[in-house]
Amino acid sequence: MAKHWAATALTWFARTAAVAALVSPVMSPASAAARTADVAPLKALSLTGLNLTAGSDPYTVPPSAEYERVGIAGALTGTDRTALPGSEDAGCAARASYLPLLQVRTWFCWNPGAQGDKQDLPHSPWVPQGLATSGEAQLDGTPIGSDHRALITSWAWLNSPDPDAPDYRTNSVILSVVDLDERRYRNVLPVWVDGRGMLRRVYGHGGGLAWYGPYLFMTSSSNWNGYSGPDSTRHTIRVFDTRKIYRKKDGSGGDYKYVIPEIRHYITPILFDYVSLDRRSSGGATLIAGTYKRSSGTSASLAGTKLVRYRFQPPPDGDYRLVTAPAQAWVSTVPADPADAISDVQGVQADGDRLYLNMSAGSHPGPDPGRRFATVNVSGAASTWTIDAHTRWAYRPEDLSLWYGTGELWGLTEGEEERVVFSVRIADIPSPA
Repeated sequence: MAKHWAATALTWFARTAAVAALVSPVMSPASAAARTADVAPLKALSLTGLNLTAGSDPYTVPPSAEYERVGIAGALTGTDRTALPGSEDAGCAARASYLPLLQVRTWFCWNPGAQGDKQDLPHSPWVPQGLATSGEAQLDGTPIGSDHRALITSWAWLNSPDPDAPDYRTNSVILSVVDLDERRYRNVLPVWVDGRGMLRRVYGHGGGLAWYGPYLFMTSSSNWNGYSGPDSTRHTIRVFDTRKIYRKKDGSGGDYKYVIPEIRHYITPILFDYVSLDRRSSGGATLIAGTYKRSSGTSASLAGTKLVRYRFQPPPDGDYRLVTAPAQAWVSTVPADPADAISDVQGVQADGDRLYLNMSAGSHPGPDPGRRFATVNVSGAASTWTIDAHTRWAYRPEDLSLWYGTGELWGLTEGEEERVVFSVRIADIPSPA
């Protein structure tokens, strides 16, 4: 997310032995039991000033002489994809300590070239940020246009000219499309098409992803390091159609070998650093987006994180289009106990009136801040909202995604040489009483 660069109800149905090898439970120590739920440090936020503005950039097909449309199925197949190691690999197994200290259902690592380098900060390779799964996109767990279960992650590359004062708004963005059945992936570049028909890469920190039907939503920051683009000076949520992935016919192109053009974007009133899909919200599916607010060690700095819910337009207009007026919003407040703070949030997953939030360290005064997680119940009157906070999540976590068919919450970590992707059953996550 946009933050200071730190140095520091079905079971898993394994269709192949390779996927089955991913399952490696990690149990929490008895001493790490969750505390009794307390009153949630969260209150309703005024909806004034939180409207979205629809952008006007039309979808344009890349040059037909150079590209062919392959869709999500084409991105998930081919012999040139990169294999991902699981717990059977010694290098990956050594990273198990970065997993949640809960029962982990599934996990794997990125290949060594994507793990980053602690000795090369802040010029590390791409850093994983957003996460979306086909288990949120479709209830049967497979994306439209393919029969392979999948997840997509966004990665950010720092383009700041000053390594001592990195500006995360100037990041390049790339997407990794992962075939979970074969545990292989390839990169796909988010692009826009200019007036001359030229493909241009999307910049801005792609901190969060959500996947609804064929449509992929990505939070994006302003200030593209001086590069032009549709509303490049504004904070946005950018929309892509996974059926409209294109491949360079001759197999060349570097980052542009596989591209996914933007089909629409929404200008956001504030910078959203993460986003997720909630299929169980009252009145139909919604997106919930939130801000990253870094704590500084003072009690006041533990407040101010904003979460906003937006509805999809109803049929017959409903597809990727959102109702621009927000449906609901919250802001975190100063907690009675610092351990309950909702601050330094990296990802949120809403499941109706229940919010799941993971949080990074920041300058939080509580114990083991690098593994913070909270489950918040926001049903009924605000005076009855409760929170169960603990420090048993993954180390330095990022985005969240709910796989609805299996009841598993998926997450990933960002630390250099510490990167894992995993799932935990909702039933194994402490919840408010």
